[in-house]
Amino acid sequence: MKYIEHILEFELIKIANFSLSVYNLFLVLIIYFAVKGINHSIDLLIKKRLERDGVNDFVEGRSKSLTLIVKYIIYILGFSIAINSLGIDMGFVLGVFAALGLGIGFALQDVFKDLISGVIILFEGNVSVGDILEVDGLVGTVKEINLRTSLVRTRDGIYIVVPNNRIVNEKVINWSTNTKMTRFTVSVGVAYGSDTDKVKELLLKCVTENDMVSKRPRPMVAFQDFGDSALQFDVHYWILDTWQTEIVKSDLRFAIDKLFRVNNIQIPFPQRDVHVIQQ
Repeated sequence: MKYIEHILEFELIKIANFSLSVYNLFLVLIIYFAVKGINHSIDLLIKKRLERDGVNDFVEGRSKSLTLIVKYIIYILGFSIAINSLGIDMGFVLGVFAALGLGIGFALQDVFKDLISGVIILFEGNVSVGDILEVDGLVGTVKEINLRTSLVRTRDGIYIVVPNNRIVNEKVINWSTNTKMTRFTVSVGVAYGSDTDKVKELLLKCVTENDMVSKRPRPMVAFQDFGDSALQFDVHYWILDTWQTEIVKSDLRFAIDKLFRVNNIQIPFPQRDVHVIQQ
């Protein structure tokens, strides 16, 4: 027994008033594996519960975000316990971090912004895993939310790492919040002299016959404007699956073009008349 105590009390490092013994190192390792084990258990618990309850994407995304918050809190607590087990004053550690922050703050200010933004995203819950975001015209599904960056998968199947600072501070559209249905618009122009009532009838026919368009709220057609070369119409409709919006728009344009051709409704192209004056 004394032999084991002697091994545990053996000092590996001694600098001034600080010493690192085998016992301290062993305790830090126990804390590390305990933290890893707790976080792994939380992941398994949440996964089994989601599979059992069969929840939707929104609840799953919120659950993953909350799980990530809990895991970071456990990491912080584990780090604090490990520091105290080594006999290091937490005030000294915080002072070192503050000094480092002042020294390299300008060089890493973007990193700090991303970290703070990550905390804001996780605690506010405005963006969750599974949400469909539009950033600078790019639409994608959030696959992961980490402390500094988020992983987004676009419609092309490309994974993009987005700094959390952009999600918090820039104009971002979250197509997954508030309501499941979203309104979209397809615009089309017809030649001057066309029967506008017939145009409205054909446009409504195209949109109501599309299976992916919701029946309620009802689609509508708006006579938008008198354009330079055409009468401008907008078709407004609602869909449930926001991810399929580009496919729905494409199908509607195909249907509109086909019906217009059958009914002799012309879609004009811009043209100019040039008059040459001879002197």
